[in-house]
Amino acid sequence: NIIRLVNKNSFRRSFQMTNVISVGIQKGGSGKTTTASMLAYILSQNQKVLAIDMDGQGNMTQAITGVDDIYEFDGKSIYNALLDENAAPYIIKVTDNLHILAGDENINTLGSHFYIELRKQRIPYMTTLLRTIQNIKDEYDYIVIDNPPALGELSIVSLSASDFVVIMYEPKKFCYSSLKRYLLTIEVVQQRVNPKLKIAGILQTMLDNRRTDYKYYSELVRKEFGDLVFKTIIHRNAVIGRMDAFGIFGNPEIRQLTKFYQPFVEELISRVQELSKQT
Repeated sequence: NIIRLVNKNSFRRSFQMTNVISVGIQKGGSGKTTTASMLAYILSQNQKVLAIDMDGQGNMTQAITGVDDIYEFDGKSIYNALLDENAAPYIIKVTDNLHILAGDENINTLGSHFYIELRKQRIPYMTTLLRTIQNIKDEYDYIVIDNPPALGELSIVSLSASDFVVIMYEPKKFCYSSLKRYLLTIEVVQQRVNPKLKIAGILQTMLDNRRTDYKYYSELVRKEFGDLVFKTIIHRNAVIGRMDAFGIFGNPEIRQLTKFYQPFVEELISRVQELSKQT
């Protein structure tokens, strides 16, 4: 079993600053979890990476750990870490370079904790995740957060702890509408909680060139947002679709999957480096 709780002192941190990257959009089915999982996996080939599954469905956890039944992580998930505001005891080691704070559906019940318990103590709920990872953050080169597919407290908590956000975009009407609302949410977080948060870019996924509506909304977002849109496009294909069944480790098609996502990861790293230079 490759999954085990990790001693937070079991490896050394490299010299560069930690980059915390959220992957999100408030619409499901837009390739968010697949992208976040592959981003964490590819980065971990050469860097220390912590994946954080903030989606109550736990699909990122399933993809990275290979464990289908996320109830196996009951009592040792991101939910428990957020309650304790201490990530260290709950980090799970998948490989030497890739660790995860597992997701489970209990995280969806944190609203009362945010609004009742923390309010009693006059502690802002928005920075809960930031406080939770503070004691382990510097041990990683990258932290990749899979945000929930809805606007709400968990999305705010994730964005408030992030340095960068990758916005997912399936070129369709409903996702185009969701994109604008997500951008407004990011703006509010920047103004009220996390002024250091930067938009790394908008990633087009699941593009089907055979459909005229996809082409239209792909061209529309590039026309409207210009250089904010990644040059890389993740096209719809069977190999990516089958990742749900195979996961990452032990996936016979992992080389092909990596080939599809590698250009995006390289472009993202370049953008992060450039944005980090800006004040």
